[in-house]
Amino acid sequence: MTILLILLSSGAFGWAAYGLAADSLADLALFRQKIKLTSLLNSGKKTASSRTLVEFLENRSSFASQTKVLKKYFGLLSRLLQRANRSDFSPFTLLVGQTVLSLGGALGIGFLSGNLECAFLAFFAGGAWPVLWLRDQAVKRETALLRELPNALEILSLCSEAGLSLEQSMDQYLRHSKLGPLQEEFLGLLEQTKSGSSRKDALSAAARRLNLTDFTLFSTSLIQAERFGTGVAKSLRQLSLTMRDQQSQRAEKAVQEMPVKMLIPLILFIMPVTFLVIFSPVLLQFFKP
Repeated sequence: MTILLILLSSGAFGWAAYGLAADSLADLALFRQKIKLTSLLNSGKKTASSRTLVEFLENRSSFASQTKVLKKYFGLLSRLLQRANRSDFSPFTLLVGQTVLSLGGALGIGFLSGNLECAFLAFFAGGAWPVLWLRDQAVKRETALLRELPNALEILSLCSEAGLSLEQSMDQYLRHSKLGPLQEEFLGLLEQTKSGSSRKDALSAAARRLNLTDFTLFSTSLIQAERFGTGVAKSLRQLSLTMRDQQSQRAEKAVQEMPVKMLIPLILFIMPVTFLVIFSPVLLQFFKP
């Protein structure tokens, strides 16, 4: 069964590679000319890089990305990239990385171990690692953003009470805080408003991009305060207190879930070793000749 799965995956990969290479060879000369022209315009950069090669493959494989399965998968990767704020990657770049890691891991582990099952596991592990890494980056960024948001709201409310506008309050907050995920979002909001967008559009776009309940509540409160002419400082201070209560509730929930999460490592790792230490002398006495 394992050999059949490996043969099927290898055949599918070979068929896809053949389909990509069939039409790409004819345009390779044109692509090289494009690289030379780009190198003349940007003389300080390298002429041939892995990113340029990936972009070339992405352009040539656009027909494959229109399939239903790949479109859905690229949508998932795009959402993860958006959550992690990694605009330097594209979904196709991650797919290429998954392919390289899968094949490299399968060949390397298979060659070293000589076991097809290990090679098959390495194939799937190499493909899953970029997605797991990206998801971990997204979760860390969102956690840091939510942790800093109540403090930022208190500072914004103080600045608003002092007579500053919301944009001036954000600017003061950015000047006196370290760079982080929330600071990046506030900087994007300021740049968007300076470029001509309204405050409502900038806040709504940031809320849709992040898709976090606390940040959506923050943007909705500001939009409603601007719409009805209520005080921004009072709304921000009340919202900060509400978010701190929510953080305390999330912390209490995590503490209560900790014993349940500890059951798996306790049963799998700690208890077998404990039983081995306790009962191994007795077992040795039984098996002693």
